[in-house]
Amino acid sequence: MVALVLVAGIASLPLLMPFGLPPGPGNTGLPDLVLVVLAVTTLLWAASLGVPVRWPFLVPTLLTVVAGGIAAVVNDVGPLTLVKDLFVLLWAVSLANLGRDPRLLRVALRAWVCAGVFSAVLMLAGFVTGQDALSGKQPDGERLQFTFGDANYAANWLICALFIARATRFPETAWRRWAVCAVLIAAELLTGSNGGVLALVLATVAGGLWRMVREGRAHHAVAAGCLVTLLGGGAVAALSQVDVQPYLDRASAASPVLRDSIGRSTGESAESRGTVTGTTLRMIREQPHPWGIGPAQTEARTLENQEAYVREAHNDYIAAVLERGFLGGIALIVLVFLLLLRCVRIARPGPRLAPEYARLVPRPELFGALVVVFLVSGLFYEVLHYRHGWAFFGLIAAVESFGRRPEATR
Repeated sequence: MVALVLVAGIASLPLLMPFGLPPGPGNTGLPDLVLVVLAVTTLLWAASLGVPVRWPFLVPTLLTVVAGGIAAVVNDVGPLTLVKDLFVLLWAVSLANLGRDPRLLRVALRAWVCAGVFSAVLMLAGFVTGQDALSGKQPDGERLQFTFGDANYAANWLICALFIARATRFPETAWRRWAVCAVLIAAELLTGSNGGVLALVLATVAGGLWRMVREGRAHHAVAAGCLVTLLGGGAVAALSQVDVQPYLDRASAASPVLRDSIGRSTGESAESRGTVTGTTLRMIREQPHPWGIGPAQTEARTLENQEAYVREAHNDYIAAVLERGFLGGIALIVLVFLLLLRCVRIARPGPRLAPEYARLVPRPELFGALVVVFLVSGLFYEVLHYRHGWAFFGLIAAVESFGRRPEATR
């Protein structure tokens, strides 16, 4: 029964707006209902075994709640967002504790890959057959968003499934695994998320370098990192000296998909994003106190100030400081530190994982690479409130808390 509830929880993660249905009160959805069942099941399961319940990432979450509570009181705004902060933590708590049993962790990892591939196949099938309700195509463009209601959200989900498939080497057969990766990448490209593509490329490079370090080739990793940095910097410098707009216009005219992806890298989309960033940074500088403007109040404040673009911050780092003040920034730093620390502990050189966990995650460095995806994506849109993101953080906590060898733990 625990395994069935676990599979149902992971399968529900992409079903935020199934069949085009709008979200419920407070932006709630089907995953939140399933999470309640999953959390209760986890607590009953732990009680039946007589084991303590671990609460990973509790400290940064409480810091976030305290920072948001102070900002809410100072600015006289509602505390609903604070409840969401604690609620989304239950994804990490549930998966981290169920991961105490390697069999349940195996179910969770494979269910995630299967759910990701199923989502990608439905998106591609809907795109090919023109079934917008199936692919989630935007009404005003060609970007696919499946049942997430947001193309960037969908892209991040697909990238998570891709890296988990590579980290676990599931399916076991090489050609099937490559087919799964191809399907996931194809669906991710159709979301038109430029930030997702950039995060995918950088995380792939980070995973490759980390693998060299794990294999005792740190000098090769340093050399490859320097080469990648040199080539990337040279490419950026070259593009800054070349007028690429005619080429982008030509590509946009050739395909609606290209128009809604790389065609948005310049022009009105890039200008609006730059304007939003400049506006939110200015709002931080103009704050009369260090407590922030209040949780989830960026859009309301830009509307009140009659800014050119009324939007959320589209940047996790700016939003944390703007809405929750310096305490929110500290909470974000603590969360990132704990995530990276857990990834380093399970992916350092040498046999760090117990055999049963090493078989489940033969390439744990790709969990760290997936954290890089979230860190890079946070520069372009707010990803640290994604439900599947916290579920993935729970997988990291499970492997780090229960999967390390005793000598590695010491």
